[in-house]
Amino acid sequence: MNNIKIKALATWAAFALMSLGSCKKDFLDTKPSTQFAESDVWSDPNLIQLNLNSIYNQNPFSFYLTSLSVDEARSYDGGNDFNMSNMLLTPDNAGWGDWNGKYRAIRDCNIFLENIDKLPDDPTLIDGVTLKNRLKGEAIFLRAWYYQMLVSYFGGVPLITKSYILTDDFSAPRNTYEECIKFISDECDMAASLLPLINTGDNNGRATKGAALALKSRVLLYAASKLHEPNTFAGFAKPELLGYTGGDNVQRWQAAKSAAKAVIDLGVYSLYQPNPESAEQATKNYEDLFTSKESTEDIFVRYFNVAANLGADFWPVFPNGFGGIEYNGATSETVDAFEMSDGTVFSRNNPDQNKEPYKNRDPRFYATILYEGAKFRPRPSNLLGVDPVGVLQVGTWEKWDAATGKITYIYGLDSRNSAVYGGGYNNTGTSMLKFINRKTDMYVNHQDDLTWRYIRYTEVILNYAEACIELGENGEARTYLNMIRKRAGMPGFTESGSALKMKYQNERRIEMLFENQRFFDVRRWMIGPEAYHPMHGVDVVYKLNADKTTATIPTITPVQITTGKWEDKAYFMPISRSEMNKNNKLVQNPGYN
Repeated sequence: MNNIKIKALATWAAFALMSLGSCKKDFLDTKPSTQFAESDVWSDPNLIQLNLNSIYNQNPFSFYLTSLSVDEARSYDGGNDFNMSNMLLTPDNAGWGDWNGKYRAIRDCNIFLENIDKLPDDPTLIDGVTLKNRLKGEAIFLRAWYYQMLVSYFGGVPLITKSYILTDDFSAPRNTYEECIKFISDECDMAASLLPLINTGDNNGRATKGAALALKSRVLLYAASKLHEPNTFAGFAKPELLGYTGGDNVQRWQAAKSAAKAVIDLGVYSLYQPNPESAEQATKNYEDLFTSKESTEDIFVRYFNVAANLGADFWPVFPNGFGGIEYNGATSETVDAFEMSDGTVFSRNNPDQNKEPYKNRDPRFYATILYEGAKFRPRPSNLLGVDPVGVLQVGTWEKWDAATGKITYIYGLDSRNSAVYGGGYNNTGTSMLKFINRKTDMYVNHQDDLTWRYIRYTEVILNYAEACIELGENGEARTYLNMIRKRAGMPGFTESGSALKMKYQNERRIEMLFENQRFFDVRRWMIGPEAYHPMHGVDVVYKLNADKTTATIPTITPVQITTGKWEDKAYFMPISRSEMNKNNKLVQNPGYN
């Protein structure tokens, strides 16, 4: 059974009941799901795997999980994203992080690990490992996964490795940041020792040795970064909760480098279509990477299945004139970060580039962003008369009204003033294309068979290159970065030192766009002020020509669409007041008292 494709329900017992039809065992004589004895659960491989499935499915998935809370994208709507961008988060309005939800998943992992040895031993090897070892390895990996999410948002957190009962003392102090990183790293090593190198058949989508080592790579890269260096938070009463208070940072970068290289040396993963023959092919390859069911880059993924009514919902990110609500519009800051096709920096101060800002850009741009006039997919039948080609229309056309002697306006089908679906939420003048299958028809089904890649191989290469740059190994860094550049159809880097570091940071920004990386990169690099400020979109207006009958050339003008500012407290999230009230041993992060 492809376990990761099943949506989590309130309890694993209900989850088991919903999943019986796809299990290998005949459950016709099974007890009702509410009557499973503990001995039934932990002695039955199918029930145990269903239990583990529910832990997998607590892993959050969203096209805009953090993109709207950093400078990647904006929506007309507000909520946590607005609060984050305007530094309005407080313990009473904590925003991202979901402390309680992550600990719920960790508790489930602890219960699982406390009971898995009750499963009878079976020496049969599947993908090179026994079932018990694989399941144990997956639970250890998932516990490490949820802890790394907590640490990325909050810094040091309480390390809980047992399940609690009602009579236990629930209060626990936060462990130091260093203790948390060592714990997660050790968990990854333990999981890697138990998990298969690859999964086959029904086990595709489950954690592997590569997933555990890649998670370790991410964790150690984050830990070595500027945010967590000694003395960064020397003014805070408990700096050990937010970073290291001693030790050798060179050794930390070396550990990050070694962790990434361990994944590379597995020889299991490779860049998807690494040698395009043209810029057009590079664009297609990059788009296909995110719409394909499987790729050579897949390390830790989540599959979706439309046939089982368990597809990924694309309605929030489709342009409103094509049946969506267009929730994730790329900011002008994001658009401008894409280089020109020759590797030079795009500049609004360049008159030619500013006049035609979507011309001759990095090939990945055309696989990532939809912009005015970009071809997308066929319109529904009732709109074909307005747009027979199927291009994005976010602009406004001037029209001369001879009767009144005044200019009137016609609004594009995908603009906020469009009559189609109330105009949607997008106010940036561009839309997200990355992850979107052009064949998906929102008017038929909002869902698609997306494969969401929590970790892909390119991230590991970027991790390795970053560690090399920090260690002064510029040539090695360029070797690996230029593999990514070649796949993208872009010129290789020749820079060294601080110039290469700057190029690298932008490369990571572009390559990992909308993949829930920049939110954390901005923080660990401590470049908050660069990413949190008033954001911009574009106004696209087709002004009347002199004949007052045609409007053919768009004027594209950047406009401010949101407020925004930066405060250093936002390098970490606040712990919610409800959690602080429940546990009097917790210490709040700086700036939130």
